[in-house]
Amino acid sequence: MRPISPSVRHSKVQQFIFVLGLFYSTYSIATPQAPLVKTTSVSLWQNGIQGQLSCQVSVPYTYTIASESEAKLNYLVSAGSYVKAGDLLAEQDGFYLQQSLKAMQYELIQHKANFTFHNQEYQRLVGLDEKHVSASAVNEHALSLELAKHAVEATNSRIKTLEKQLSALKHYAPHSGEITELHNNIGSFVPRGGAILSFTATDDKELHCEVPIKQSQRNSRFQDKVFFLSKSEPLELKRYAHSVNQRHQTQSVWFHVPPNLLTLPTGKLINIHWQSKTPDLVKLPTQAVIFEQDTAYVWRVNNQQMIEKVLVEVMQNQAHHFIVRGTLHAGEQVIVMGQSNLTEGIQVRLTSPPTLLAQGE
Repeated sequence: MRPISPSVRHSKVQQFIFVLGLFYSTYSIATPQAPLVKTTSVSLWQNGIQGQLSCQVSVPYTYTIASESEAKLNYLVSAGSYVKAGDLLAEQDGFYLQQSLKAMQYELIQHKANFTFHNQEYQRLVGLDEKHVSASAVNEHALSLELAKHAVEATNSRIKTLEKQLSALKHYAPHSGEITELHNNIGSFVPRGGAILSFTATDDKELHCEVPIKQSQRNSRFQDKVFFLSKSEPLELKRYAHSVNQRHQTQSVWFHVPPNLLTLPTGKLINIHWQSKTPDLVKLPTQAVIFEQDTAYVWRVNNQQMIEKVLVEVMQNQAHHFIVRGTLHAGEQVIVMGQSNLTEGIQVRLTSPPTLLAQGE
């Protein structure tokens, strides 16, 4: 057999390499590679959700000191004054009420005398023989007696009303507190029911907070949350609103003020902390969560390197992570890089090995 020359052997090798490269190129074009992505492990989060609120010292309600009769205002404390329980706040003139009371007392004497007269006449007629008095005369005196009785009762009722109005001309502080507003001036005639001043009790304070709330949490009853001051002093929930502020999407919550804070002025802002033991929480790098309109989701990779879109609810933001709630479990792999143009159910290639991003917090 004649030996193959080196030049021929080299030519055949080049042809083989060319054919192999052409085959590989054709195969690569016909079979595109799976997307290359980077993943990280889902971390369990057991510290609950923490937050901070700016609350305001407030009072549950204010008192309105009002006039029980039309009377002139003779005395009035200044706006902003601090008073103790039982202190005199305002006083009205009682001259016209006293005059009306005297007139009523005179009228009562007349009605009593009239009642006595008709009672005596009625008793006299009843004792006479039917031959000497008609039935109509007896009935007429019985009616007069009944009317005289009602006149006495009505006058007594009006006298009690005047006495009550006279006793209410002096207005005293129901609690220790502050005069927040004056509605009339000294010397003015305040009508019956007219407001004289507004009074705020300072011995019944509370903390008013506005808690941001999501659409799905509008009916939350706060049982899963613990609220406390900066020194870990727990706060007792007093009440909460059952409606949501539509503009700010917040829900009002009120707490009892600890005894050591009762001296704080109304309106002062205080920061409080809260913690919620929400179950099924996991920690994800911010790069893993994709926001789309009103929803958030991640791409989960299974053992066959197939991807699945998983909806999550972001419960809290951290510096480099989101605390989310959903169907994710610790140890599962989620994509943190290469999410572009992914579709449900496709297979992906992973950078090796899967790595945890910097934890941050």
